[in-house]
Amino acid sequence: MNEIKNYILSRFTGILKPPVKNLKYPFIVPGTGYLTELWSWDAYWEALALKRSFEIFGEEEMTRAGVSRNTACAHMQGSVLDFLDAQEKDGFIPIMVSAGGLFEGFFKKEYDKGTPLNQCLPFLCQFALLVGNFTGGYDWFDAEKLVKYMRYFEEKQYDKSSGLFFWQDDIMIGIDNNPTVFYRPHKSGADVYLNSFIYLEYISLAEIFEKLNDKRAAETRAKAEKLKVAINAEMWDERDGIYYSQDINFYKTERIVKGVALHSGLDPHWKTMPLKIRFWGCFLPMYAGICSAEQAERMCAHLTENDDIFAEYGVRTLAKNEKMYSLAKSAGNPSNWLGAIWTIANYCVYKGLVRYGKAELAERVQAATLKLLNKNLKESGELYESYHPDTGEPFMHPGFLSHNLPVTDMLK
Repeated sequence: MNEIKNYILSRFTGILKPPVKNLKYPFIVPGTGYLTELWSWDAYWEALALKRSFEIFGEEEMTRAGVSRNTACAHMQGSVLDFLDAQEKDGFIPIMVSAGGLFEGFFKKEYDKGTPLNQCLPFLCQFALLVGNFTGGYDWFDAEKLVKYMRYFEEKQYDKSSGLFFWQDDIMIGIDNNPTVFYRPHKSGADVYLNSFIYLEYISLAEIFEKLNDKRAAETRAKAEKLKVAINAEMWDERDGIYYSQDINFYKTERIVKGVALHSGLDPHWKTMPLKIRFWGCFLPMYAGICSAEQAERMCAHLTENDDIFAEYGVRTLAKNEKMYSLAKSAGNPSNWLGAIWTIANYCVYKGLVRYGKAELAERVQAATLKLLNKNLKESGELYESYHPDTGEPFMHPGFLSHNLPVTDMLK
């Protein structure tokens, strides 16, 4: 564990960047090779790791590593503020903000053209709460901007029939080629990953309101509960004992024969169609606290009964008996989430197991993760974006830190 700890401490300063151009506040980048790009869920996981590092390693050791509490606060707060600063009047916030490179100005131009876009991945409320808890203050950001950001989800990415949220398309959804969204029709993917984290956004916004003595806390918690009910009603598969993403893109064919409208006598009573594909996101209702103890017990069986999901080095991002399973190395975008080990997937499953008291299985995931990262540090001196589930071979991007950093929480 010392190798992982030392590696993390030695790399923290490299992800902290000063203001530049439209990024007006200090911000956090995903790792080596990133200079002026702020990515939403990457920065969130890194901020989480920074906070936990101060708690686990102590302020003195963090300061020796070149990261004082004030420096950490400035970059954590700044990352949130840079996103809020990019917000449009209708509440839309882009998935990432760049002051240079390929994506500089891209999302603004697409938005101005009226292109339907996925907005910022659902982590900003959690991010603001995380930083507020770290700094002890909640007056450094405008909570109304978070309200508008959530309202945009409700107006542009919400299906009233099922009560679930959906992706506009498959661009930059975080899990790049998640088969329940990737290459599928626009506005069809009610993804379990998206809905689990939007649930946590509502919970976090409610907690922010409570910190601010804002009466909207109860209303926001009610929205979270409503979404939780919808997730359990539409995404939980009682037969298989796991949550699945859902297809919400229904289409009615209109045909009239001699005045008789076909397919008009009995409309479908179902609101969604299950996409029965087991990927790591199916376990996120445990991370988010959405499922019951009985549901959690049944989901654990998917990790223990065979090796199709749980591998030598942790949780396959896609079960190996799914037809889309592939360990091919991507030539660029998208990054491959079709079975490779991503440390963030291990971490989220681990935290879900801890939440539901599954200590023995949580320790197995923890041990597999630490074994994987120690192996790569010993053999190459680097951490990577993803890894082979059975051999631990690194796949891409040496020095990629963001999704690896939450392993800090496993070192305690």
